[in-house]
Amino acid sequence: MKLEGLVGFVTGGASGLGAETVKQLVAAGVKVTFGDLNSENGEALVKELGEDKAKFLELDVTDEKAVEAAIKTCVDTFGGLHIAVNCAGIAAVGQTITSKSMMSFSTMRLVTEINVFGTIYVAAHAAKAMSKNKPVNDRGERGVIINVASVAAYEGQRGQVSYSASKGAIVGITTPMARDLGRFGIRVVAIAPGTIMSPMLAAQTDKMKNLLLKDTPLGRFGEADEFAHMVRSCVENSYLNGVTLRMDGGTVLSYS
Repeated sequence: MKLEGLVGFVTGGASGLGAETVKQLVAAGVKVTFGDLNSENGEALVKELGEDKAKFLELDVTDEKAVEAAIKTCVDTFGGLHIAVNCAGIAAVGQTITSKSMMSFSTMRLVTEINVFGTIYVAAHAAKAMSKNKPVNDRGERGVIINVASVAAYEGQRGQVSYSASKGAIVGITTPMARDLGRFGIRVVAIAPGTIMSPMLAAQTDKMKNLLLKDTPLGRFGEADEFAHMVRSCVENSYLNGVTLRMDGGTVLSYS
């Protein structure tokens, strides 16, 4: 699909990968509604981009009714929906057991609610809205949903049971969701980033950052603009569907 003139919806859009995705989509001619819990950052980004091009909604993706309402607001504001990008997510660290403790199941539940249920809520309600579109080209395309997995889905490190489980689920839903939605002219693609510089990574200790750098052949972390460029590429390539694309600089996460 050509980006110019499309309408997008991005979760986690007030910071990090989500914010850069919003910026690049708007720069490419897409009108974007984005949701996040950080209203201060969200409103500031709208002022930067322009109210005619972007709209911010305070959104908790674990609230299915709120997601439904946000998608409706996007359609009502900009006249449709063609692109949905699920950037909202959290990470948690906690080993299954240690000599003194056990992993927090309440934390695992929260990670699952945000990373998995939140993604599916958005994808389902976005697909419903997209299915009502007229095809945007002679290939019958009505929309594309881009979910965010992680290399941790394949080779999670110690303490990443909750996070890896949630991101493994994103990999797992990609093909069946694409099969469900193909007849509506809707594609589904997942991106599995490696170690991308973001607020989530910035919060890690220097020791952890140094360990992660050793796992990356390029000797550097990825940047948010590289992730956003991948999002644009997934939208533009009309035959990408039902796959998870690793965007990791060749990273293979080590044992630690």
